[in-house]
Amino acid sequence: MLEQKYSASRHLLATGEIVVPGFVDPHTHLVFQGSREEEFQQRLAGASYLDILQKGGGIMETVNKTRQTSQFELLTIAQDRLNTMVEAGTTTLEIKSGYGLRFEDELKILRVIHKLKEQNLCRIAATFLGAHAVPSGMAPEDYARIVIEEMIPSVRREGLAEFCDVFCENGVFNPQLSRKILRAGTRNGLRPRIHADQFTESQGAGVANEVRAASADHLVHSKLGELERMTQTSVTPVLLPASSHSLLSGKYAPAKDMLSKGLPVALGTDFSPSNWILGQLTVAAVAARGLRMKADEIIRGITINAARSLGLEHTIGSIAPRKRADIVVLKVPSHKRIGYTYGEGMVDKVLIEGREIVKEGKRVY
Repeated sequence: MLEQKYSASRHLLATGEIVVPGFVDPHTHLVFQGSREEEFQQRLAGASYLDILQKGGGIMETVNKTRQTSQFELLTIAQDRLNTMVEAGTTTLEIKSGYGLRFEDELKILRVIHKLKEQNLCRIAATFLGAHAVPSGMAPEDYARIVIEEMIPSVRREGLAEFCDVFCENGVFNPQLSRKILRAGTRNGLRPRIHADQFTESQGAGVANEVRAASADHLVHSKLGELERMTQTSVTPVLLPASSHSLLSGKYAPAKDMLSKGLPVALGTDFSPSNWILGQLTVAAVAARGLRMKADEIIRGITINAARSLGLEHTIGSIAPRKRADIVVLKVPSHKRIGYTYGEGMVDKVLIEGREIVKEGKRVY
C-alpha cells in the first residue's frame, strides 16, 4: 500500500503513450561473478548444457568465481545489474542464491540480496537455492543432507530468504531428494519453489504439486496431466522462454496448453550467466515467438501472474486502489507493441510507490 508521504495526487504527462503495471520478474539469478561466453561458443558447436555441466563447466565455473569474490564486490556487481532491470521497467523481482554451494558462500550471496533490499525501492523476494547443483566430488545425498541440516536452519535464523528452491533434474537432484529439501524448507518457514523439467521429464512438476509449491519454473518437458493438476494445487507455472532461446534447445514450455486450462502463466527472465537477459520486454518478444503468447497474455505474465507466483498479487501486479503505485509508462501507442518489438527504447518512466525512479528511460533516483 502506498505510504502516506507519497499519497498526494500527482499528474504525469503520458500523451500518446500507454500506462501499465510495473513489471514483476519472478525468477532471477542476479548475484554471481563472471560470465560464460566461452561456454556459449561450445553450445553453438553442439555441446548440450548438461554435457558441459558434467565436465565441470556451467554452474561450477560460476561457483568457483563467485566463491573467490567478496561480498562487497558482489553487491556492486548486482546493483549495476539491478539498475538496468529497473530502467527496463522491473519494479519487483525475485533473486536466488545458488552460486556458492557451500555454507559460507550461500549465506554470503543471501546477505548481498538482503543488502540490495535495504538500498533499493524496488521490492525484492529472496530465494535460497543451495540445491542448485551438486559440488564436485560429492554425492547428491550427502550434499542434500548439508543443505537440509546446516544451510536451511541458518537461513531461517538470519531471516535471509522467503523461499526455498531446488533444481530437480536427472543427474542433479532426483524427485526424492527434491521433496526432502523443499519439505525441510517448509518446516523452516520457507515457501517452496522448484526448477522443474527443464531438460527432461524429471517429475519436477509432480513434486511441485505434491508440496504445493508457490511456483514451478521452466516446465519444458512436464506431463500435461501434472500441469493440469496445478489448477487444483494452486502452483503458479513460471515460464522462462529466454532460457530455452539462450540454451539453443529449440524446445519451449507448452504455454498455450496451460493457458487453455486456465492456468495463470507467469514469465521471468531467468537472468544468469547462461542467459544474459535483464529486461522483461525482451522476454515478451521471445514469449510471443517461442510460446505463441499474445500481448494481453504476456502482459498478465509479467505483472499480475508473476506477482501471484511470489504471493504478492494483493499488493502489486495491477493498477488498483490500495495497491502499490508501481507503474511503467511506455512510448508506444498500443499495448500490442509488447511482444511485437524487442523493447529497445520503449520505457519512458518507471514509478515505484508513486516515486519517479526512471525518467526518459534513465534512472534518476
